[in-house]
Amino acid sequence: MIENLISKTWALEPRFHEVQAAFLLKRINQGSSFDQLSEKWDLDKSKSSHLPELIKFAAASSSNDSSSQANSTQGVAVIRIIGSMTRYGGLCSYGSEDIASWILEANTMPEVSAIVIQINSPGGEVDGTEMLANVVKNSQKPIVAHVVGMAASAGYWVASQATEIMMESKTTSEVGSIGVLAMHVDSSAFLEKEGHKVTIIRADGSEDKALFNSVEPLSQDVLASVKADLNVYRKAFINMVKSARKDISEDVFSGKMFFGSEALKLGMADSIGYLGDAVSRAYQLSKK
Repeated sequence: MIENLISKTWALEPRFHEVQAAFLLKRINQGSSFDQLSEKWDLDKSKSSHLPELIKFAAASSSNDSSSQANSTQGVAVIRIIGSMTRYGGLCSYGSEDIASWILEANTMPEVSAIVIQINSPGGEVDGTEMLANVVKNSQKPIVAHVVGMAASAGYWVASQATEIMMESKTTSEVGSIGVLAMHVDSSAFLEKEGHKVTIIRADGSEDKALFNSVEPLSQDVLASVKADLNVYRKAFINMVKSARKDISEDVFSGKMFFGSEALKLGMADSIGYLGDAVSRAYQLSKK
């Protein structure tokens, strides 16, 4: 987990990132084993092969023809993205691969007419986010993204590709943090204070290997290289949001978060409502 936090590129809401970083670094200083922590809290993925929840709707027609009987079994699949997003999951969360597989599965099921993705996430790894966003974008069945707490960064990247975005509250639900970051921890001074001198020996011709590490200060060249990579990810993020949200304001791309009422004005979301409203709206969209 700590390796992921330090070495991976994240589309993550900064407040969450800072809290998690402080927690993990404190645990490291205390000598805690994160391998054991991860094993203890990992979800049982063997049980994740079916959709988490299917809310069924009765047919609007009272006739007994075959089409009406088929409609009577239709429902809306509710799939949740909760907590920080990683490609393969862990620490009490499913991964982007799991969620993508559920969406693909829902698209093949005749009893599913539409999908609601309920989101309460500060974001997560860039790896896997674009893939999941594309699965949402290419869904043959309408998808309503329902934001209950926040859909920040990677969470909004995915939400933006839904047919519509509904936020639970004008005042407490948030979207945004459109941007990308990487965190580097320079622990060289700490290690030296503790009596450790780390020497990295690179083979001839491997001068550029693992320059982004925690035991060497970053040179200006490495900083520039990392920033260039982050800019590429950010451009892909923004282009994908703009492609799906045609009326979105240019004012939302600084990394700021926006509450529901302002998000509606800025074209980041379409409506306000609870889960039942999102399910009903998804079902309505499937009938258009």
